[in-house]
Amino acid sequence: MTTYQDLKDFFKRQDLKVIIAADAETRIAKRGNNIVGQIIPAGGVAVAFDPIAKASNAIYIGRGRNEDDRKFLDLRGRIPIDNTGDRYYLKRVFFNREEQDGYYCGFSNQTLWPLCHVSFERPDFRDDWYEDFKKINQKFAKAIKEEIKGKTFIWVNDYQLSLVPKYLGRQKGAIIGMFWHIPWPTWEIFRILPQKKEILESLLSCDFIAFHRGYQVRNFLETVGREFEARIDQETSKVYYNKQVTTVKNLPMGIDADIIESILENKQKTFITKIVHEVIRSDKNTDIANPFDTLFKEQKVILGVDRLDYTKGLRLRLLALDKFFEKNKTYIGKITYLGILAPSRIEIPAYRNLKEEIRNLGIAINRKYKKNNWEPIKIVYQVFPRDKIMDLYKNSSLCLVTPLDDGMNLVSKEFVIAASYSANPGMLVLSQFAGSSIDLTQALIVNPYNVEEVAKAIKKGLEMEKKEKIKRIKTMKEILEERNIYEWAKEFVGSAVSVI
Repeated sequence: MTTYQDLKDFFKRQDLKVIIAADAETRIAKRGNNIVGQIIPAGGVAVAFDPIAKASNAIYIGRGRNEDDRKFLDLRGRIPIDNTGDRYYLKRVFFNREEQDGYYCGFSNQTLWPLCHVSFERPDFRDDWYEDFKKINQKFAKAIKEEIKGKTFIWVNDYQLSLVPKYLGRQKGAIIGMFWHIPWPTWEIFRILPQKKEILESLLSCDFIAFHRGYQVRNFLETVGREFEARIDQETSKVYYNKQVTTVKNLPMGIDADIIESILENKQKTFITKIVHEVIRSDKNTDIANPFDTLFKEQKVILGVDRLDYTKGLRLRLLALDKFFEKNKTYIGKITYLGILAPSRIEIPAYRNLKEEIRNLGIAINRKYKKNNWEPIKIVYQVFPRDKIMDLYKNSSLCLVTPLDDGMNLVSKEFVIAASYSANPGMLVLSQFAGSSIDLTQALIVNPYNVEEVAKAIKKGLEMEKKEKIKRIKTMKEILEERNIYEWAKEFVGSAVSVI
């Protein structure tokens, strides 16, 4: 199993300057008692890339969110992150509100996001959004160029920065790797994008591109082959285009079990656990009792933890729960679905409409099955500290992860690690369309569009023998420990460097 020290030693042997660019930051400014501090956000990017950046002594370039983010920056717009011994620099780039709206709420998340996810949400195409998208990608590229020195590995992350490789151009001594975290659609879908050729040509400026799953690689290669007169070597997954060779590979993103273990055990064992405790200490409410303690004492709990997004299959999940209670009336009054939904992209109409739809459907199901003070559906729109979420994972009887399309899905993996700490673990019901299903084959794999199938899986998971649940969870945990975040980072960078 690859450790943080292994990853650190790997970067030392490579003798590379590392620049990581992503829309999300690894630190955000948080104001309390008139004091502004830097905390790690609760999102997956922060937990994943903070230790990677430290292990590589990287320059991490992210989008500044507010004026407080400007505080503490040096003349180059950077702030050192070195509270655990190893250091990297967080460099923030800032944009005006109009540019951010067009780039993020517009082209990134009303054009590319729905285009790339099979969720049947129609993408919108607006030239002004794309102009803002180009401007911000140009500014990211400029910020990266300012940091290139000698042999440099540039790690560009995700669809929001898909034009950055184009604007970087060929930099002497630089290697460009792109990790595309969301699904890549079929050519038949991608071809409707008016800016498809510019996006593709930018990506083919990279030396190395990685996706989570093999079918996404195949979709990408087919798209390139349909759109360009490019030579594609299917055996090596190399694309020869415009005097550039680009290698494409699938590398499922891992997690580090120590993240969850340190929270559940409340002790520091490895480097990354220090990061986790930093997150916990940053939230002033972490010493408050879990608000769901009473619920867990009185009921069995089916858990869902999601960002509010139409790709997560939330409506179909509620319909499956409705079908479950309809066919299994003995569970009425004895089990509750607890849906934790993190508010997301509320500026976008589709997300506001989804929230209203979920609210109305939840009310309807509760009216149908309500018994005394019990209701089957409890939905909470809130972001909770990681220690509270891990506690929910550990104590739930079942976890529903049923996206319609998902590049990876870290919730499913985190649940498995947390559940392994329970004497009687819950079971995971997982969509076949989640990228994590390629690793978590011992979960109850379902088609989220098949409401009957999901309802049956809920019943099977709740009634599964304790011995079988322990065996399945143990098998999945071992796989996750082997394919952890450090191994993922090492393979990504190593694969990119080896193609040069």
